[in-house]
Amino acid sequence: MHKMDKILADNLCIPSKLLTIIGAINWGFVGLLNFDLVAAIFGKRSFISRLVYILVGLAGVYMVIKYKAKYLAKREAKKGEHQYSGKQYSWSGIP
Repeated sequence: MHKMDKILADNLCIPSKLLTIIGAINWGFVGLLNFDLVAAIFGKRSFISRLVYILVGLAGVYMVIKYKAKYLAKREAKKGEHQYSGKQYSWSGIP
């Protein structure tokens, strides 16, 4: 990863987490109380509320991509750790 890409990724991480948390809290209110907090603050069909919904969606997609890449990197790192050798041992206590 280039230095500029790392700086951009670091700068997107915290706002993406915050927007994902805001979206989760909003959906929790919608599910539990049938109350849309974003629409209550900015108006039901206002441009700002639509922008918030779009940003929350983009933040969620970014988080999925980021954590998928992190998961795949961990999986690749573990790949060489414990490989099955094909040998079967008897009950003699040899691990």
